[in-house]
This record gives sequence, C-alpha cells and structure tokens, in this order.
Amino acid sequence: MSAWGKRQARADTKPNVGSATTTNGTAAPKKSAWGAPPGVSPVAPAPVTSTERSSSAFPTPREAMENLSLDSPSSHTTVRSQSARPSNRRPQLHSAVPESAVLTPVRRPDEGGKVGKTVDVYTNHFRVHIDAGVVNQYDIEIYMIGRDKKPRLARKDERWETVQRIAKREKNFPIIWYDEGKTIYTKELLTDFTKPLQVTFKMNNEDKTFQFQVLNLVRQEKIRDIFDFIEKKTSIRPRDSIRIIETLFKQRARNDLISFRNQFYDRKQKLDDLGDGRGMANGFYQALFLTQLGPTLNINLAFTCFYMPLNFVEFATKYLRKDITKGLSEIELQGFRRIVRNMLIETIHTGRDIRYRIRGFGLPANQITFVRGASDDAGDASLGEKISVADFFAEKYQKLKYPNLPCIDGMSGTQKRANWLPMEVVRLVPWERSLKPLDSVQRALVTKKSVIKPEQRYDQIMKVVQNRQFDTDPYLQELNIKVDSKEMLQVKARILPPPEVKYRGQGSSEIAERVNFGKWTIRNRFYTTRDINKWGMIYFGSKPTQDVIQTLKDFEIRLPSLLQRYGINMKSKPITVAKPATKEEIENTLNNGSKDGWQLTIVILNNTTDNVYDYVKQCGNQRYGLVTQCVSYQALERNIGKLDMYVQNLSQKINAKMGCINGVVNLKAALSRPSNEDLFMFFGADVTHTTCSAERPSIAAVVGSRDPTNSLYAARLCEQYPKLGRCSMEIIKDLDKMVVDLLQLFAQSCGNRLPNKIVFYRDGVDDGQYQKVLDNEVAKIKQAFRTVYTNRQLPKLTFIIVKKRHNTRFFVYDGQMTKNVEAGTIIDQQITHPSQFDFYLCSQAALMGTSRPALYHVLHDEIGFTSDDVEQLTYWLCHTDARCSKAVSIPAPIHYAHLAAYASRTFDFDDNLDQGDDADGFVENAENVSMDDIKTKLMVLDSKIANNMWFV
Repeated sequence: MSAWGKRQARADTKPNVGSATTTNGTAAPKKSAWGAPPGVSPVAPAPVTSTERSSSAFPTPREAMENLSLDSPSSHTTVRSQSARPSNRRPQLHSAVPESAVLTPVRRPDEGGKVGKTVDVYTNHFRVHIDAGVVNQYDIEIYMIGRDKKPRLARKDERWETVQRIAKREKNFPIIWYDEGKTIYTKELLTDFTKPLQVTFKMNNEDKTFQFQVLNLVRQEKIRDIFDFIEKKTSIRPRDSIRIIETLFKQRARNDLISFRNQFYDRKQKLDDLGDGRGMANGFYQALFLTQLGPTLNINLAFTCFYMPLNFVEFATKYLRKDITKGLSEIELQGFRRIVRNMLIETIHTGRDIRYRIRGFGLPANQITFVRGASDDAGDASLGEKISVADFFAEKYQKLKYPNLPCIDGMSGTQKRANWLPMEVVRLVPWERSLKPLDSVQRALVTKKSVIKPEQRYDQIMKVVQNRQFDTDPYLQELNIKVDSKEMLQVKARILPPPEVKYRGQGSSEIAERVNFGKWTIRNRFYTTRDINKWGMIYFGSKPTQDVIQTLKDFEIRLPSLLQRYGINMKSKPITVAKPATKEEIENTLNNGSKDGWQLTIVILNNTTDNVYDYVKQCGNQRYGLVTQCVSYQALERNIGKLDMYVQNLSQKINAKMGCINGVVNLKAALSRPSNEDLFMFFGADVTHTTCSAERPSIAAVVGSRDPTNSLYAARLCEQYPKLGRCSMEIIKDLDKMVVDLLQLFAQSCGNRLPNKIVFYRDGVDDGQYQKVLDNEVAKIKQAFRTVYTNRQLPKLTFIIVKKRHNTRFFVYDGQMTKNVEAGTIIDQQITHPSQFDFYLCSQAALMGTSRPALYHVLHDEIGFTSDDVEQLTYWLCHTDARCSKAVSIPAPIHYAHLAAYASRTFDFDDNLDQGDDADGFVENAENVSMDDIKTKLMVLDSKIANNMWFV
C-alpha cells in the first residue's frame, strides 16, 4: 500500500470530504525550465483516499473485623469481590508482555553531582505533611433501580452523587472518600452500615432511585508505608497508599470540577472553539510524589479537548466541514464512523435524557422499518404492522426535518439489539473528552493557548493552589494533611558547562565553536562533506506563475554558493523540473532522477497536502534510493530576502543525509576519567504507541551511532501488532535483531572494531511499564551482544529511560521577575527519587513558553557512571543533533528515533500488511494474548538510503 492510502488506514484522521477530481492533462514536453509551456492546462492533484450477583466469598464488615489484624497477610490481599450485577465497563485491554521482576533498578551511586554552577530554582511541587494513620478500604456496590424494580447500570456521575447523598443523610456516617469505581476509604469501621441503603433524587430531569451497599472490608492500609519508602526502608513503591491520598485530595475538587484521572476542569468555563465541534478547556493537574524531601504535591496547568454539547447534525456538519443535510457518501460515512465510534450521546425528544454510545450508522430514518410493538424475541414479528423510524417519530413525537440522514445505532448497556436514533434527536453529552488528532490549524490554536510564559505559568499555578484552599478541606483534615501552599518548593540546581562543537577551518584544521545560552554560530565548514556532481530541483504544485518562476530561479542560482560556505560543492547546474503534484508524476519524476544518477534532489512543494510530502519520501527512500530534501515554497518565498540563514538550516539536513558530519562533540571529555581504549556506541529507541492492532500497528524505531565520533546514526524500524484484535505491547519484540544489525553496521564503519561501552536511551515508556521494559529489553540487548561478539568480551551496558511527558517545571526568580532556567540546568537531589538513579535536565534554551525538562531514569548501569558522568554525557549529547546549531531538549539518538518513527508512518513494511478496513472501524480487545501472538514486520529501505540519516 502506498502512502496515498496508508495515511487514512493507519491513523484516526478526518475523512476526506472534498470533491476533488482527477483530470488528465497533456504530458508536457521535456524542458529545463520551471514553467509549463503556454497553453498547457495544469493537472489537478490526484484525490487522497484516504454481567443476580453471586454471594460474596468475603465476610461482612462485622465478620471481617473479628479476625482482622494489621500484620495478618490476609489483610493485604488484593483479591476483590466480584459482582454479577450489570457491568458497563469497557473491555479490558490485555498486555502481551507478562509481569516480571527479574532485574532491580540501580540505586543512585552517590549524593548527586557536583559539576557546574549552583543555583536556587523553584519547582511546582508543594510539601505535604501526613499523619501515619491506618485507612480502611471497602468494596461497595451502587446500581440504579429501574421502573421494573430490576437493577440497572449507574453512570459515573450518578454513583458519585449517590455516595455524597448517602454520606450526608445517614447519621453517624463517617467521612469517606470515593474513587468513583467500587472502592471507598475511611478511617472508621463501617460495621453499622452493612445493609443496602437507597436514595432517590432528580438527575437529568428524572427522579431516579439508587441503591448503595457496603460489601466487605478488603484491606487496611498503613500510611506509614509512604515514609518507609522515602526513608529507604523498603524499595517497593506503596502504590495503594499513594492512591488513597490522591483520592482524598480529589474529593472536594470533584464536587465542583470535571475530573479525569489527575486532571480537573471547571465545568462553568466556555470552551475555545476549534471549529469542528470540539473545544479546548484549561484546567490543572494534581498528583502526589514521593521525593527525597518527603511527599510533595505536583500541580501544573492542563489543557485538553472536549466535544461541544451540540446537536449531532450540527456536530457532524462542523466536523466534516460540509452540510450533511444534503447527503453523505458511503466513503464519508465510513470515515466518520471511525471518529464517533463509542461516543456518548443523549436523546432530546423524550423529555428525559437517555444515554447511548454510538455503535455505527444504518440506513436513513425513512428506510429503516420495524414491527410496531414487537420485541426482539417476538416470534410473530413478521405478522405485525411495519412502520418506518421516520413515520414512528412523526406519530409519537414530531416530524423529522432530515429523514434522509442515516440513523445512529445506539448501544445501551449490554444490549445487543440496535436502537435506531435519527441524528437530529440526539446531542453530544457535555464534557466528553476527544482524543482524536488535530489538524495543523487546530494545533496552532492549541499551541497559542497552551504555550505560557514562565511568569504567567507561575502565577496561574499559585492561583490554582490558593483556590484549592487545602487548609479548610475537611477530607484532608481526616488524615491531618497539611500542604505548604504559600510558595513553591525551592530546590538546589546546577548549570552544567556546555561542550565545544568542532568544525573545519582552512585546510583540514579543526576550529571549535563555543556554545552560549544553548546555541552557537556556524562560521566555518562542516566537519566532513562531499562534492555533488549531479543533482536536480523539482517543483510539485499548481502551474507556476511568473512570480513563482522568478523565485525558483533565484533559489536555483543562489543555493550552490550558499552551500559552498559550509564545504558542500555543487559541481554542476541542477536539472529543473516542474510537475503537478499527482501520484504518477511524483513516481515518474523521482524514478527518472534515480536512473539519471542524481546524488541530491531538492523538492519544492507549493500548497500541497501532507500526502504529497509522504509519497515523495516513500518513493525516494524506499523505491528509488534518492536523497530528497523537501522545501515549502511558502517558506522559501518568506525567506528569499534572508536566504543565508534559511539555507544554513537546509544545509545541515542535506549534509547529514549525504552521509557526512556537520559538527563534532568530543563526548569522552564529558567523563571524569576518559580512556582512549574506550569505544562508545549510543542507541536511541522509541515506540509510537503501545496499544496496537493489525489496523493500527505500533511502530518501533531504534537508531544507533555508526562512527567513532558518534555523529552519524542509522535507523532500523519495525511494525508490531497482534494477529487478532487489539492489545498492549510495551516492549520492542525484535529489539535483539535490530541491535544486531546496528552493531554489525558499526563494525563495518569502524574498521571491524566493536564498542566496549554502550549507552541505550529509551523513550515512550510509562511509569507502570518500567519493570517490563527493564527485564525484557535489557535481556534482548544482551542476547544481541552474545550473537555479535561471540567469543570476544561483551560490552558494558547502561540503560536509561527518557521521559518528556511529565508535569514538573522549574523557575528562576531574579528579584524582579520569574524566568525560565538556563540551558544545562540539572536537578538530581531533593525532589528526585528517594533511592533510585534519576535526574531532571533542561538542556535547551526555551524560545517560547515555559521550558520543560526531560526526566532521565537510569535503570541499569554496568559501566559504573557517577552522577556527574551520566549527566554531563547526556547534556553534551543534546548538542550533537545534525538538524540545528543549538542544544535540543533530549539526546540526539532519542530525537532521531522519534523522527524515524514519525517519518516511517506511511512507509511499506516488509511484504506490506494488507490494511483492510474493519467493517465498523472498531477493533475488539484481544484476550489471552501472549508474545507469540505478536507479529512483526521490518521496514525495508533502498540500500543506498538505509544506513544514512534519511530521517533528519
């Protein structure tokens, strides 16, 4: 499958609803010019196709208390009571990777680093003081009693309201805190509340009755476990105690705010309209951390997208950007079904809100018929009177405005039968999160709203803290919890010295450029370059006007001389081609360039879609082995008067793609005891998403350095997915094979020498996945060592997790205003892990908004790095990115892995998985899935491209 169809198949993107058609124009005669001959019509681009409850096995609370002891193992059982009441939980996502505990994360080797200038910084953490009490955990059951007196599913907000009303109504009912599921916590024993309790209240314009029952005491949790962990008396993270405290912190906020996990949003705010039926809300994040200083509360600003509570017809019109009342094509409906599958909707025609989840779409309301008064199992249904959905609504409610629109198939609880609902009688439920991708315009709007300067972020966080009023929170008083909320936590930090970056001067001399505030100027030639004897320049887009032609000519003339400044010599004039951006023209033009022996192809794209860029890259990198550098015509036009800086950015990418080195950083100099005998190799690995299926595989990218200076890298990629259904795959299954390949390439490039020290950076890992990744991937890497090194001494390995998605931020106050921390700021004490080896590093100078540090966690270390060694080495690696002359936010190998994984999303993998569309755009979760059920496909690139840095 080509990139033209794959973009739709592999991602939840909006269906293409344009009406573009393809016309066949006359083939333009060969001509070394930018303009098409007069009289030749431009060719339009090809369209892009885009479950009665059984008696509990647990005793009642009173029975449980007779034999319960805090030291009894049974008090800490994690077995939960099971209920046969109706369940509305979504199917559980199973992991293909079994739980394990083979390796232990390394401990911090010292008291922290010493290198660098010491500074004081503020962080958005607030100290928390907690009494070491005991908390009881109870299982409860809440369900709604229907009109037929049968139990019905209770929704999340209904369960919450039931608990609050029962707690207020019942005398002597202790303070409890509720996790919104089936668990409540309290310091007291609920021995007097074992019988079912009912409460009736109005919700969604209807009186409803709910039943609340305490099932059993599950366990008693000692809050002291938190302090044992902080004081290094135990290495087991007390997740249950943390969950209890975090649930306690949520209680008062949950009464007033919308809550998703650790994020909270004010339901009274007006959403920022994104133009497609979605809006952005701002709120805050709140979580408990266990640090060297003790428990802290991390509070940050949060932003997310919600569906707006629109009538479904209005929503569909906005989302698809067309008037759907005039009709929907089957292709549009199929694509839209993917987007709205499982979306929560509610009816507006009965006077009470009945909620459903969308299963799919059916025929129009005037075409769907059913037997009046017949039930699903009525044997004489065929003998009754048939009526259409449209006629039924006209008789019972009101005549439909749009009987021609497809009906929604609504799911209600565990019912299998269809509930046909006309689009116009339902609306989206307020405050339903949208996790679908945004387009470029929406991303720009979200960025504008969410990129906040440090002073504003500091002020807004402090405002959130003050509004939370922790001192008066009755729930917190239950455990005598106090929060130091007057000021953010002040901690010690250091600013690490940057490296020198070496370039070439006259002859072959080395000239070092100094790094100032995270960036440097390239005033000399690149470290290594090569001559380009034959190259081409291709324009893809609409027929160029005279102004466009003139801009292209200027670029053609000036580019060689500007590249020559950096040592890239263009030995000939380019072959110039202007073509419409159709699939066929892209194929033919790039194929011809490959046959003609072009070493470099500059591709100028004028107002083309993303698919055009994707297809150019697929053809160049996979089919024809052509080095391509794409240029946006709009960017070129903006920069034509200041082409020097624009070409400098282009030249760094071009030189790297040609297999050459821009600048060199002596990484060994970052170490306290460097040795000439050591040969380092650096790896970076990333996985696009851990949840995968055949329809949406996960892409794993691994890059490895391939030269002694660790400036050049090569990438290996693979898709991984279960044979059937959907599952979670947290590790890279074929990591051993990919590491073997990259080690062999390193040896080929370094005179058959193999590295004796390997540093492996791994991105894309959530907190709960650390152990799985550590156990499995370190084992696979070592298996690769044994394969390649055979009888030779195996290299030493250091394995580091890199995390960018966290909520810790740092600020500097200079006496007048709050600013970002400097590039190279490191924090490895006080708010870091009590015993394990982690640190925060802000390697980049923030250009806009508040700088976000990366969190590094050294899980495995055979090299024996000190804090200073690994911190300085990591920082200096952030200066080796070939794409720019500034320090980036993460080490180059990790950044390269991210770039490679993203760039390969439209490439063909191996024999090219048949991406057949699922019938309703939905994939069921796989059950009993194992590693043996995971299929992998390697990405194959043209041999002339595969080992070069095509991803930059």
